[in-house]
Amino acid sequence: MSGRQFNFFLGPSDQVAFDEALRTSGDIAFIKDRSTSPKPEEQDSSVIHDLGKEPFRVLIARREDIANIRFRPIKGCDEFSCSVTSQLVIEFDRFFGNSRFIRAGRLYRIDKYWGDDGKLVSKPDAFIEWGDRLYKLAKKSLIKVEQGCFAGKEALEMRRAGAAFEGLDITMGSID
Repeated sequence: MSGRQFNFFLGPSDQVAFDEALRTSGDIAFIKDRSTSPKPEEQDSSVIHDLGKEPFRVLIARREDIANIRFRPIKGCDEFSCSVTSQLVIEFDRFFGNSRFIRAGRLYRIDKYWGDDGKLVSKPDAFIEWGDRLYKLAKKSLIKVEQGCFAGKEALEMRRAGAAFEGLDITMGSID
């Protein structure tokens, strides 16, 4: 498999600007990570409005690809999930934070994977080019911090006020 990702830290007010940066990559849709059917369920934005009540993961897709994106049933559940490996989506793990710490958000995609027949499958060039453009625009909307991570303005202000960036300032999983 060939995947690409980058991590970033956002404060609550950084979300809107980041959402807008993602939208400048083209005609996109934000899709719920879990669906009640084999078809994608869109949501209005990537912004978390009700922290703790919304899933942290959403998917991003080009609107032109939505009709071909499939969700598969989750065994033992009345829900369906989408494989970032085989489907034309980018996984967006949104941030979580408070005055003590901020967990990183992440954009992740897979451009190539091994098919069921054992052959390497490449996703379409147009998807890869869009993904590269989306990553570039997302990074451009943030400030680069050490170890190749990026952060929004409010996240950096929170860090200066004492909130730790998990994975940079503190060990991942060390805060309950």
